[in-house]
Amino acid sequence: MAFFYRHNPKKFNYQPRYYDPEQQAWEEKKAAAGLDSKLTHEEQLRVKMRRSWGAPKDEESKEQQRAKLIRRIVLGVFVLFIFYFIFCTPLMQNIVSGLMGK
Repeated sequence: MAFFYRHNPKKFNYQPRYYDPEQQAWEEKKAAAGLDSKLTHEEQLRVKMRRSWGAPKDEESKEQQRAKLIRRIVLGVFVLFIFYFIFCTPLMQNIVSGLMGK
């Protein structure tokens, strides 16, 4: 009597997901620290990419900051020297008056 056979209804396996941002952040921190976490391999790669791409680029070491400061000081002294040479020495005034034809 296959003619009257009715199939059982197909079950719908719905598993509701609950997103907890605090739990997600905790799992990401665990994965970043190298500890055992519940994140999949794909999610761990996302965490690594966010960490490497989102890292501020202006984090400099003490040596780099010191070198930058020295460069600025040297450049400032050079600019002051040129400013003094142009506006405060008679040599430059003589050159300018010679070019003007006086």
